[in-house]
Amino acid sequence: MAGGMGTIGNVVDEEEENDNIPTILSIISFVLSIAVLAVGIMTWTSANGETFGSLFE
Repeated sequence: MAGGMGTIGNVVDEEEENDNIPTILSIISFVLSIAVLAVGIMTWTSANGETFGSLFE
């Protein structure tokens, strides 16, 4: 082997995915999960004839 140390190259991938897309998708999924939770609580309270405040009594 002809001497010389190996080097680690930093190759920039030009087709790298934009980092904003996963952030936006995670925000959208969080908002949708909160909406599903709110609909579930509203359905549960209206089916039992209670109000949302009665959950904390």
